[in-house]
Order: sequence, then structure tokens, then C-alpha cells
Amino acid sequence: MESNPNIVLIITFLLAGTFNVIFPLILGYWIIKKKGTNWKLFGIGVLTFIGSQIFHIPVVRGLTTAFSSGLLPHVDPGFAPFFNAIVLGLLAGIFEETARWIGYKLLKKKGDSFGAALTLGAGHGGIEAMIIGVSVLASLVSMLALQSSSGVLSALPPNQAALAEQQMQAYWATPWHLPLAGAVERVAALGLHISLSVMVWLAISFRKPLWFWGAILYHAVVDALAVLAMSFGVEVWLIEAGLILISGGMLYWIIRTAKKMDRERVVLLDLS
Repeated sequence: MESNPNIVLIITFLLAGTFNVIFPLILGYWIIKKKGTNWKLFGIGVLTFIGSQIFHIPVVRGLTTAFSSGLLPHVDPGFAPFFNAIVLGLLAGIFEETARWIGYKLLKKKGDSFGAALTLGAGHGGIEAMIIGVSVLASLVSMLALQSSSGVLSALPPNQAALAEQQMQAYWATPWHLPLAGAVERVAALGLHISLSVMVWLAISFRKPLWFWGAILYHAVVDALAVLAMSFGVEVWLIEAGLILISGGMLYWIIRTAKKMDRERVVLLDLS
């Protein structure tokens, strides 16, 4: 066991974890001030994410168990990475976009504005980032505690102590820059979630269901591409660069489109 953990790695884990917790709150505050919305809408976005995961996670675990136990037929190993990417992407899209749709329906007029859509998106993606950030910080504290107290490992049964030792070695062998890549991924994910919230809002507010199905497809494609890239060992910073480009480009286009549609609707209402 190392006596001196990697100080640079500690700093990057600390920075990444703290950023993941704080950045969504700063973004939410900026949107709320700029669009005149409120933290209740941000909170509804938080609840739509949590609600989606209450159903999403058990379904994923159930399918994993069904395939591993033979209850469902095994997928050909050559096709497995593509199958996993498609299924995981579609499940994420279906559960999360449905949760957003339910959130808007419950809010009714209170959620029927472009600003509300942005705020809900920041809350939905923000709580995911904050949960990951807290997890990163908690893992860091746990590993530092283990590192500083050899008595903890010696008190464990031999098998558990060996496993804990392996986990510690793997943790401290993490390249120093990887935690920062995780923070960049959260920025891309927040852009994705805001785009998806706007798309679902357009589907409901303008009675154009294609936007809802488009949101599911967009979510599925992005998640599937990320899963595939990781499966084939693509360099992590290339993955993050791709996610930033896709997320940023789509966010720009969707916001412009939503603003244009909203302006045109106001003009038509004024003329009627």
C-alpha cells in the first residue's frame, strides 16, 4: 500500500467532485435570473430525474439478470456491444423523456414557457451531476481514510482485505486527468438534458409529438454512441470532445428553433 497518495490526483478528484456539485446550481441560478423562473421549477426537474430512475434502474438490473441467468437468450458476443448500446440508450430515452412529459403535464401552465423548459432541464441534468459529484468526493474521503489507517485493512478477513487493497491500488493508479474528463462530461450532459427538456416542452406546448419522439431518439443515440465508444476503448478525451461538440451544437440549434417557434406563436396570438 502506498504511503504517499498522488497529490495531483487528489486535487483533480476534489476539483471534479466540487465542480459537479456547484456548477448545476450556478447554471440554475443564472437561468432563473435571466428567464424570471424559480427554484420550484428547478426542483421539479430534479424530481423528474429521480422519478425516471426509480423505474429505469430496476428495469436495467432486471434485464441484466435475465440475460446472465439464461432467462433471455444470450446475445452473440460480436453483436453484444451494439445490442447493449442500443438497449441502454433507448431505455434512458424512454424513461427520462416520459418523466419530463409527466412533469410538464402536472405543471400545466406553470411549466408552459421556454424559460420553464430551460429551468427544468437544468434541474433534471443538475441533480445527476450533483449525485455523481457527491459520490466522487465520498470515494476520495473513503480512500484517504483507508490510506491513512492500515489498521482498517488488517481488521478485515483476508479475502476482503485483499479486495480492498486491489481497489485502493486501482484508485490511486487512476491517471490524474481522468477526474477532469468526468467534469467535462457533466457539462455535455447538462447541455443534453436542457435540449431534451426543451424538445419535450415543444412537443406538449405546440402539440407536435414528433419533438417527443425526437427527444427519445436523440437521447438514445448520444448514450449509445458513448457506450459504444467506451466498449471499443476509444480514448476518453476523444469521447468527451465528441460529446461536447454534439451537445453544444444541438443545444444551440434547439434553443434557436424554440425561440423562433415561440416568437411566431406570440405574433399569431396578437393577430388573432
